[in-house]
Amino acid sequence: MGLDSVELVMKVEEYFDVSIPDADASTLVTVGMLHHWVVKELGRLNRPNVDSTIVFYELRDLICRQLGVKADRVVSEARFVQDLHID
Repeated sequence: MGLDSVELVMKVEEYFDVSIPDADASTLVTVGMLHHWVVKELGRLNRPNVDSTIVFYELRDLICRQLGVKADRVVSEARFVQDLHID
């Protein structure tokens, strides 16, 4: 994982108050995979009122701020390396 990837993972962990193990982080290659992981983890942690759609928009905003990409590029199928050019 490059510096951009590590920083994004740290921001996601901080924002959602979760801990993403390195083994999991290395497998989350698309926005959708990361979104699914966060929703699943929030449910596992018994966080109240987890709304998958809201989580996606919060995650999208975080990715846009962290990577400097436009929101229309942050879709579920977007791959971090190939499509969003994260190192």
